[in-house]
Amino acid sequence: MDDIRKNSIVEDRKSQKRTYGRGFNGKKMMIPAALLLSLLLTACGDKVYLKDIKATDYVTLGNYIGIEASAAEPVVEDGLVDMYIQYYILPNYTTTEEVTGRAVEIGDTANIDFVGYIDGEAFDGGTGTGYDLTIGAHQFIDGFEDGLIGVNIGETVSLNLKFPDPYERNPDLAGVPVIFEVTVNSISKQVTPELNDEFVQTLGIEGCKTEKDLRDYVYNYFYETEVQNYQNTIETTMTNAVMSECSFKEPPAKMVERFTQNLKDVMNANAVSMNMTLKDYMQEYYGLDPEGYEEKFQTEAMTAAQQYIMFQAIADAEGLNPTEEQIQEEVDSRVEVYGYESEAKFKESTDMEMLREQVMRRNVMDYLKENGKIETISTIED
Repeated sequence: MDDIRKNSIVEDRKSQKRTYGRGFNGKKMMIPAALLLSLLLTACGDKVYLKDIKATDYVTLGNYIGIEASAAEPVVEDGLVDMYIQYYILPNYTTTEEVTGRAVEIGDTANIDFVGYIDGEAFDGGTGTGYDLTIGAHQFIDGFEDGLIGVNIGETVSLNLKFPDPYERNPDLAGVPVIFEVTVNSISKQVTPELNDEFVQTLGIEGCKTEKDLRDYVYNYFYETEVQNYQNTIETTMTNAVMSECSFKEPPAKMVERFTQNLKDVMNANAVSMNMTLKDYMQEYYGLDPEGYEEKFQTEAMTAAQQYIMFQAIADAEGLNPTEEQIQEEVDSRVEVYGYESEAKFKESTDMEMLREQVMRRNVMDYLKENGKIETISTIED
């Protein structure tokens, strides 16, 4: 059957998309933010934390007040909500229905038996039984699918065709006349549900009972994403600006190792989720061989250590170290978000010292923004 498929190659789009998180140096990096956060908090091995050092031994702070930063205001593009519903929600609920009482139409899936003959003889690769062919998908050579339009269930039709020239799949068949005897066994079609209140209620989304509710839900999802992107841009700009005012000494090696291992863990998890080795994953998606990605991890980890030391120095200077109340609020939030059965279970699997560092960093970022000069750039044309 391979010999009757079209010569042109149509690649399936990968269902999994590359997701970027913000790297420690503020640039886009190949780390999903939620996964990064989760793995950063997983305890293992001998590590050096900020509590083990005096931050000002490793950084001399410069100016960090009145830092300027700008970003485009969060906006959800027109049509994005409808596009998402039409292409990413409705197709997941598409059903297959058997068709009776009419002939094959474009868009149908016809289950067929076929035999191809060249000079009266059946040829290898030209026979198939019980094959599901979607009419209009251009899977077979030109004329094959069009020739089935109008054919009823149980009917057999002869298709007088010719292989394309050139025909890379089998050059020996290029331009050769061929007759296919094709029997239609059954017809089915894909049915996409109508977007209405009744359909929305089958989705089981909390608070979504109507079509408008669903549109609002999707809109809010995209808007929150845009807000996060806005905040990331502001924080990245301010972090880089503050770093440029500092002078650093080399961080403790064990601290750099800690961040390096975190990055490796994240990328390994990404690879495993796609049934790949880390080596193959990094090569396919980022064009990096082992030497290249090891160097990348090391560079990012070094910057991470410097940033956290810088944040700690600011926290010490401005009284921004997290309180026990803040830590408890963070624990409560993550127990709920990640679905832990109890606080105790969360703490068993969580690097609590790293969590404390994360909260400290957030306190410092809030302080920098409160004391900075932030401009929101309008994207609406006058």
